[in-house]
Parts: sequence; structure tokens; C-alpha cells
Amino acid sequence: MTAQRQDAAVVMAKKFENVFERAFTAAKVAPGSRKRRLFTTLLHHEAPTLNRDAAAYWASRSLPATALQQWFEATGLEKKKDLFIALQVTPSTLSRAKPHTTLDAAVTERMLRQSELFVRAAEVFGEDGATWMTRPHDLLDGKAPVEYASNEFGGAKVRQILNAIEYGGVV
Repeated sequence: MTAQRQDAAVVMAKKFENVFERAFTAAKVAPGSRKRRLFTTLLHHEAPTLNRDAAAYWASRSLPATALQQWFEATGLEKKKDLFIALQVTPSTLSRAKPHTTLDAAVTERMLRQSELFVRAAEVFGEDGATWMTRPHDLLDGKAPVEYASNEFGGAKVRQILNAIEYGGVV
């Protein structure tokens, strides 16, 4: 992996960590709990990897609706419709949301899954990772990876494709 792609993945991971840290601090979730790093760097792997223990902990908690705009900005997505597709949140839900409104924990789980995939795409494609996530792909029934990864099974398929692109192999 080139240093440029590694840097893009690190920057993307930090953006997402900041979004979740601010959101959970604002929501006063689990006060006094030990700080849980969302992305870590594993031995012999330069790019950040999702900390599954931290993700499992946070995925069962609700985020304030204000976190969605911050998450959207962190992704680098160009179109707001991609936010709705990625997280399966309707525009009307967002328009009615007040700053103190909390979202269903399922939205948090989708945000975490999509965050992991955006970081992985940045690791593979560098700054073009967000673009790759929004382009239709033949191996995903013509859907964009961000849309196909609306559940864990689709997310696993997107991970598999990213691994095959980076390391070579069969999808």
C-alpha cells in the first residue's frame, strides 16, 4: 500500500472517530466509561482497522440526529441522497429531527458499518475511496457499494470486493 492511500485511510478514520466521539459526548452516553478507540492500527497492517469491541459497544446506543450531518461531511459524499441511501434514513425523518432527537440504534450500527467501509475504500483507492463507494458495481447487482452495504451481509460482500481489488483474488 502506498503512503498516500494509507494517509487517506488514517485521515478518514480520524474524521469518523471525531464524529462518534462528539456525538456520544453530546448524548452523554455511558458517562465514565473508558475511552474506546473506534479505529486501531494492528501489527503488520499500516492502515486503521475498525475495533470490533468498541463498535459492538457503540452500535447498541442511539446517536443524536445532529451526528448525521457531521457523518455526511466526514464521508466526503457529494450528494445528500447518498447519505439517505447509506443509512436508510428518510429525508422527512431528518427534516423533522430536532437537535435533541435521538436516532434508532440501528442507524448507529449502519453508520459504523459504512464508516468501516469508507475507511477500507480509502485504504484501497486513496482519496477516491468515497467516489468508489457511490458508483454502481456489476458484482453488486448494479448497486453502489454504499447502497449494497445496507446490511451486514452486503457489507461483507463489499469488504470481499475491496480485498480482491487490493490483494487480487476471486470475488
